[in-house]
Amino acid sequence: MSLSVGRTLEALRRATPLFEAVAAKTRLLDAIQWPPEVEREFFAGGARELPKVEYAIDRERARKHVIELDQLAMTLDVQDPIQLWLTRVARSYADGNRLLLAVGTKRFHELSVDTYGGPRTWFDNDTSNLDLAEHLDARLAGENVHAPPRKDASGMLDAEAFGEALVKRAAAIGVSIEAEVDAGLCAKVLAGTSRVRIRSGATFHPSEVEGLFVHEVETHALTAQNGAAQPLLPFLRSGGPRTTLTQEGLAVFAELHAHALTVARMRRIVTRVRLVSMAEDGASFLDLYGKLLELGSSERDAYFDAQRICRGGLVAGGAPFTKDACYLAGLMEVFNFLQVAAHGGAHEAIELLACGRISFDDLAPLLALKRRGVLEPPRCTPRWVAAWDGLLPYFAFTSFLREIDLAQVAARHSAILAATRAVGLRGDL
Repeated sequence: MSLSVGRTLEALRRATPLFEAVAAKTRLLDAIQWPPEVEREFFAGGARELPKVEYAIDRERARKHVIELDQLAMTLDVQDPIQLWLTRVARSYADGNRLLLAVGTKRFHELSVDTYGGPRTWFDNDTSNLDLAEHLDARLAGENVHAPPRKDASGMLDAEAFGEALVKRAAAIGVSIEAEVDAGLCAKVLAGTSRVRIRSGATFHPSEVEGLFVHEVETHALTAQNGAAQPLLPFLRSGGPRTTLTQEGLAVFAELHAHALTVARMRRIVTRVRLVSMAEDGASFLDLYGKLLELGSSERDAYFDAQRICRGGLVAGGAPFTKDACYLAGLMEVFNFLQVAAHGGAHEAIELLACGRISFDDLAPLLALKRRGVLEPPRCTPRWVAAWDGLLPYFAFTSFLREIDLAQVAARHSAILAATRAVGLRGDL
């Protein structure tokens, strides 16, 4: 074994127990979740006053984690690609703890933007997350765009029945999970490594089961379990906040691939980006709550969606949590990466996306670790990875679309659609 390889493996041995310990104690989303009594008090007061939220943050432990992680990062040789990767992981875990230390302040929002991006973050040379959200909103809300109504809502599932459905489907693909109903969860569903929590009182249309399953179980729980199963790199169960963009992008792409990304679901994602933007511009929790009611949300759903934006920041406005602004950018990143990877035949790199909760930037060092026998192949892969042979023609075709003049194509097909609408209005030829 060369000296450089020996130093790399020694760095891994030093980093792994610290990463494991910090990941087990840094539960950002749990720490900023509002207690159930906040909801009760809000509605008991007629939903007219800003919620009063107090966070129980172990600041001493968070500061200790930041110091330990920063000290580790300073000992790593950033000239070595794998140690540079470990430095990024260390800094990501430290960022999670810095967010905890800033909970309830404007600084929380600043760190959130640095960590997750925000609505005005650019994901290419001239497009922001908000630009993409506004474009999609215009396409989905156009006067001639109508989604057919759901046929039968009589089979709605309560939280318990929905949990049972997820557990059963998970077992069929080799993922073992437990379902737990949580009274204070602001998300309808949230997946950890071996547990999926479901908001108490939430109901689910049968058509939602597939989308939430591939998002929460076949992406988030699966990658976490694959990471935890790594003998030498178990911290891949949780890559820290830096992996959120890629992980949420993969989860939404899984919905798209499963034909479960409905108009209603896409509108919710788009709306959340716009709500984060409103909160950055000063909108309070009450403003966001009122906007959601205007858009047709129930009172309870509006409460929880507004909470998603304000949790950890300031309910009075100006300092939101920006995680919800990264879903669309993540989907674009994943889609574009897979299109390029398909053209280049990079199936091994695509499979590595399931080895843990990772970022795209992790692929090169992880592939190097796989070559050295340190990283094992993922224990379980999402079905869209297993069905890659069927996706390859799709990406090959969509890449060709970039080469043609879509304006001429759109003009021709718009004329055809105009003619069909005219027939519909006249009722005959």
